[in-house]
Amino acid sequence: MCEQRPAARLALPVSVSGAAERIAAAHGAEILWTKLSSAHLMEVAAGGGVDLGASQEGGFIWPGFLPAYDAAATLVHLLGLLAAADRPLSAVRASLPPTHIAHEAIPAPWERKGTVMRGVVERAADRPTVLVDGVKIIEPEGWALVLPDPEAPVTHVWAEGPSAAEARRLLAVHAGQVADLTR
Repeated sequence: MCEQRPAARLALPVSVSGAAERIAAAHGAEILWTKLSSAHLMEVAAGGGVDLGASQEGGFIWPGFLPAYDAAATLVHLLGLLAAADRPLSAVRASLPPTHIAHEAIPAPWERKGTVMRGVVERAADRPTVLVDGVKIIEPEGWALVLPDPEAPVTHVWAEGPSAAEARRLLAVHAGQVADLTR
């Protein structure tokens, strides 16, 4: 999408890999960060000016056609983009950088979730953050996202790093902070 439509606007959940952001920036595309929920992704995609919305679960939204997931429309758009690029999907996939994301769900009693999130924000005061959904802390070599689960007494922590080991290290740091704050 970014190669074929310069200055494309993409709606993506705040938890997607930083590789998406780097690819978009390299092509002059803009990312509109959304919450992880499908409902919010569809809302942002329907808001106008968005070329593509994509979930981490493999759902794609083509707002110019329909501001909701549509597999048939995705196949048609994908084939059109591949034809315009004159490349097979395997070549596009091979050109993508590796990503390393780790995840952990930390038990967090309902009554402690607010305290946990305030504590995470306070501890991240000296670093850039994204507050679209939970708290995404931008680290020098990656990021961590802390997000309370709306349906279960847990807080999710995702971390991305340049290697699997660095992603796990960032995850351990932030999951440890969350665990400390639940006590």
